[in-house]
Amino acid sequence: MNSKVIAEYILNNVKEDYKVYEFGIGFNYEVALILNEFVDLCVVDINERAIYKAKSLGLKGIVDNLFRPRFSYEDANLIYTIRPPLELVYSIVKIAKDVNAKLIIRPLSNEYMEGFKIKNYKGEFFYLMP
Repeated sequence: MNSKVIAEYILNNVKEDYKVYEFGIGFNYEVALILNEFVDLCVVDINERAIYKAKSLGLKGIVDNLFRPRFSYEDANLIYTIRPPLELVYSIVKIAKDVNAKLIIRPLSNEYMEGFKIKNYKGEFFYLMP
């Protein structure tokens, strides 16, 4: 996984005033730290320690359960997620559709996701919500 290429692809899909969320950040902050320099970014995870660490690195973060979200993501223009568990993808898709946000998924492996467009960018592949 090439964090710089992933960040570059995401940046190619945002406008300057976009509000961007990374769902399910876990403890992988590389892409978020790159994007944070260019866009209004907030990271989301159910793990409080992951969000505490993200905040200590200068990221905005929210602790939330995406299966039953407590927060409104209505200000989202773009949501992305990197290597999400397949069972979480459907909740993320629902949130993105509910708020009419673009969605970019960098899957864990060669998972097939029906109904998505696939994009290969410099060797990294992404699923895009149509």
